[in-house]
Amino acid sequence: MTLGIIGAMDEEVRALRDALVDPAPAVVFGSPVIRGDIDGVEVLLMRSGVGKVNAALATVALAHAGATHIVFTGMAGGIGAGVHIGDAVIATDLVQHDVDVTAFGVQPGQLLSESMTWQSDPPLADQLARAFAVATANMDVSAHRGRIASGDQFIASHTRAGEIAEQFGAIAVEMEGAATAQVCTKLGVPFAVLRWISDTADDAAIEDFPLFCERIAELDLAIVRALVGAVRD
Repeated sequence: MTLGIIGAMDEEVRALRDALVDPAPAVVFGSPVIRGDIDGVEVLLMRSGVGKVNAALATVALAHAGATHIVFTGMAGGIGAGVHIGDAVIATDLVQHDVDVTAFGVQPGQLLSESMTWQSDPPLADQLARAFAVATANMDVSAHRGRIASGDQFIASHTRAGEIAEQFGAIAVEMEGAATAQVCTKLGVPFAVLRWISDTADDAAIEDFPLFCERIAELDLAIVRALVGAVRD
């Protein structure tokens, strides 16, 4: 396995970058990729930038560079019942909540000639859930499994968050995951998405989000170490 890991922001990949053994930076399709080793497993690490286009480009770049499996990790707003700040959501599938071509007779969130949702690779998502359990065994946090909604919008409205949850059945909302899901599905690359709940996508989201950034990277590193340990063994 060559594990590709994407985070949108520097705060989400900093600890992973610092943990790479023999890091070798490169540029693929204009995107910076760092190849290295974590606990005996080859890793390709990227900071994609925020938004669906950046995520799609990063995903193509990682696949071109040789990633056989891709994990997108970072932060999200919790919009499902019982999903709290500090919890994590591991995607079962993903949808683009900001897509609307319903004038052509398709559902909200569905592109023409495309599926409405893209399903995570079940074995990789299961491995990620087990890695989460190992890495957080002594922490009071929970991992939820469910749909994640992506869009080029930072959701900071209780009303809008509720609309997305009700319309799409999503339990978390962010800005990149569905783009990676769509690209991986087309390329045949197994993928999984893990999102830490940094806020509840309401009117306090702008205040909650920066505070949570400070602790996300170390948590992600612990989970990746548990994941690569399982793969290696």
